Amino acid sequence: MSPLSKKQELELLERVFPHILPKFQEANDIVVSMLNFETSSEFRIVDLGCGFGELSERLLQVFAGSMVYGVENNSEILSRTSQRLTPFKERFIPVHADMGEMQWSHEVSMADAVVSSFALDYLPPEKHQETIKTAGKVLSRGGQWVSCEFCRALDDRINRLFHDLEISFVQNALQSGLVSQTEFEQLEQSQVLRKPHHVITTRSKMDWLQSCGFHNIDIPWKFLNLTVIGAYREKDQHDTAPL
Repeated sequence: MSPLSKKQELELLERVFPHILPKFQEANDIVVSMLNFETSSEFRIVDLGCGFGELSERLLQVFAGSMVYGVENNSEILSRTSQRLTPFKERFIPVHADMGEMQWSHEVSMADAVVSSFALDYLPPEKHQETIKTAGKVLSRGGQWVSCEFCRALDDRINRLFHDLEISFVQNALQSGLVSQTEFEQLEQSQVLRKPHHVITTRSKMDWLQSCGFHNIDIPWKFLNLTVIGAYREKDQHDTAPL
């Protein structure tokens, strides 16, 4: 079995990724619906680890006046995403940077929201916390944080259930012909998919957000290990405008 070229690997990943992750579209829709903005308002959103741009595209569709900064450290993936989102012209700004480093914040003068979907659990804990701190500095007063990520459950049975569900999604993709057995075996060697995960508990994530100056921290949606977490950046004491 010959290995996939880099182009073939990315084409395959882009095609099957939404179909092998449980609740992929539903989770992204929840992230979008959590943003407390009028759909016609002009505001700036940072999409951390934007990947192939599924969440960025949804944001650009729903919020017609928005500008989305897509932060992605894989230049080939970011190039594909930029091409995919060309219909939105200058409203999508690609940012080639590691979301775990401060560099991405230099490309955004001020943001109204920082979002992320299926990406933050790739960061080691110390980098994850630094990313939250950086987001707090970039966000305007009262700006929002909304992330969807895998979190470790305290009840290990939940972790096992989700693992089994992931396997069943892959099996369904194979049975439906969405991905062939050969392609699946090639994907198992993908350097993108084989990156290590650093899954934390929701309690740890909420504590990190609070320690970085966020408030109104809540979990509006959860499906086994998959969790959407929302929060607001603290306002200055003299800033009394409602959220």
